[in-house]
Amino acid sequence: MKLYDRDAAQKLRHLLGRFTRAPVAHLPTPLQDCPRLGEALGGPRILVKRDDMTGLAMGGNKARQFTYSLGPALDRGCDCLLHGSDSQSNQSAQTAAAAARLGMKSIVVIPRDHRSYPVSGNLLLNHLMADQIKYVFPLTVKDELKKQMKELETKGSKPYDTSSDGAILRAVAYVDATLELCEQLAQRGIAPKAIYTSSMTYTIVGLVVGLRAVSACFKAVGLNYWVGDDREMQERLAPVANECASVIGLKQSFTPEDFDVTCEYAKPDFGEPSRTSLETMRLVARTEGIVLDPVYTAKAMDGLAIHIREGRFQPDDTIVFLHTGGTPAIFAYGDELFG
Repeated sequence: MKLYDRDAAQKLRHLLGRFTRAPVAHLPTPLQDCPRLGEALGGPRILVKRDDMTGLAMGGNKARQFTYSLGPALDRGCDCLLHGSDSQSNQSAQTAAAAARLGMKSIVVIPRDHRSYPVSGNLLLNHLMADQIKYVFPLTVKDELKKQMKELETKGSKPYDTSSDGAILRAVAYVDATLELCEQLAQRGIAPKAIYTSSMTYTIVGLVVGLRAVSACFKAVGLNYWVGDDREMQERLAPVANECASVIGLKQSFTPEDFDVTCEYAKPDFGEPSRTSLETMRLVARTEGIVLDPVYTAKAMDGLAIHIREGRFQPDDTIVFLHTGGTPAIFAYGDELFG
């Protein structure tokens, strides 16, 4: 079976070469074989793409995304990166780290939620790296972020919001990651059935666009970390994929049916691990020494484990799991893990 089209990959690499890239990630990331985990789950062979090892603030997919999405910030001469989300946001911590790496200032807006006491996990990293932390009530994060952006612009600064500015380039980064993965698989003569990942938008979009662009023989499966409707997710992702392809210069179009995604394993709620996801988290740690996070990757790996037990794959199949990071958050979940 042909893994992917090398000529198409070369053309895609040429198209990606015109984007400005920010030097904030350690790439390529390893592709680790996990035989004991595969055996524990009753097959198939499992490989973990270690994007938790991108190096920035303990690693994660945001560092890879920032290599592309912060390109415009460099082009414009921006001097401050901002982000606002929940108190254990990986992106907030990586925003502060990226700003430090690039010689910029950083401001993070943090809600006083139930994960902000005590200061641990990603919040601790923010206190270590961010120039300013603005604590607000949970419902006012977006308003405060807009306020900070406006105040900086009034003072003559050039701020950049890592959530909204250059957002589609976060998907482009995972088109590039697809090339990286295909090359690693080809070097080892491995043709997987699928790549699984925790993603709500940009990571899964990048994988789907990238796999289509190089005519890869395997598919991407996205497991959302928000409780929602699968069909709504498919319909939301298709136009994002079309925008991603257009920005790159690919003459391809996508429909909702191009996305194999589900919100099923996000329960009970965002940021709240399930009993089975915690069990899967322990299993991966004790069989392979890999630390998943309780918000994103543990639930995604739990979804993959359930699919394996349901018989969706044969023992001689190979599955890639994309570890998107989030490791620091584990230190804010001690009660759930050991309570």
